Amino acid sequence: MTTFIVIAVIVLVVLVVAFVVIQRKNREANIERADQLRTKAATEAQATIAPAQDRAVTAEAEAAEARAIAEKAEAEAEAARLEAQQVEASHEAQVRAADRLDPRVDHKADDYSPQVAGTVDQQPTPPAEVNAGPPAEPAATEQPAATETSTAPGLPRRTPGAQEMPGKPIETDGSGGWFTRKDGDQS
Repeated sequence: MTTFIVIAVIVLVVLVVAFVVIQRKNREANIERADQLRTKAATEAQATIAPAQDRAVTAEAEAAEARAIAEKAEAEAEAARLEAQQVEASHEAQVRAADRLDPRVDHKADDYSPQVAGTVDQQPTPPAEVNAGPPAEPAATEQPAATETSTAPGLPRRTPGAQEMPGKPIETDGSGGWFTRKDGDQS
């Protein structure tokens, strides 16, 4: 049995030595492969990293230039918007002044808004809406209706009932005019 133990110990020592030798060879092979990979990476780095960095620097410079151009364009657009608002406000002030002078426009109404060119509602109100009065009441006497049907473009929108003047129109010799008199006045 002692020989059996001696043989077992020898086999065990041989196995341990073989294991150590194989592990050492694997370690040396891994070191050699790692060196090869590092060498390959270094040669590829020389060929690829520098151009990639150059492209990145160029792209960053172009992006900075584009940002500067965009900021300048945005500033110009803002200045143009401001100028347009100023021009619109000036024009609206002129239209409001004209509306204050025009007796056909009720500029004191709650829903009054001047019709400024360039806005959505640039067209005058159709004559049917301009001449539309309050709901019909039974009238004892018939009054002549306003017959203004001019639809000149650019005129402000007329509010319904704005054509009506207080009193009755005075009969004239055809020269026109909206001179009014009270119902009780007789001249």
